[in-house]
Amino acid sequence: MARKPSPERRAQFLDAALKLFVNNGVQNTSTAAIAREAGSAAGTLFIYFPTKQDLIHELVLQISREQSAYMKGILEPDLSVRDIFYTIWAGSIRWFLENMDAYLYTQQIRDSGSISEEVVQETAKQLDYYFAAIQKGFAAGVIKPYPVELIGGILYQDIVAVMNLIRAEPDPAKQEEIIQAGFNIFWDGIKQ
Repeated sequence: MARKPSPERRAQFLDAALKLFVNNGVQNTSTAAIAREAGSAAGTLFIYFPTKQDLIHELVLQISREQSAYMKGILEPDLSVRDIFYTIWAGSIRWFLENMDAYLYTQQIRDSGSISEEVVQETAKQLDYYFAAIQKGFAAGVIKPYPVELIGGILYQDIVAVMNLIRAEPDPAKQEEIIQAGFNIFWDGIKQ
């Protein structure tokens, strides 16, 4: 009788893959190394993830789901448009700081061309709170009518710039100043 796949074992493979992808790079990490790191045989890994690409995709989706759940937990429906964007901004940065391996993996994989369009679309669904903020901003006439993709791209790249500064700054007070200054630059660029 075949054993039923274990959610715990699946999580161990994902954790091992994230650790190795961040430390060694996706291309330099073999499935055998992932299985070894998870304390398992390679054959067992393939029960859960038939290909390395499946594992890469699932990590992207898992990170997206976890970050989205966090963001939805801190967003309040009656916030002003500016406060919604600030919550998204600061919340994203704080989530990444608490989940540094997720941030580093996201940076490594984001523009690599190795993520399928289906996975990109699925992660976009997780960002519905962000698209709702943009639509609310447009409807209220609070933000400029730039293309949604442009606003999203600028938001993401600005967060990356702030993350790069914060990672080199150990003082929490100065980190908060950087978060605020970065947001002001972003907000001043999109507000009406």
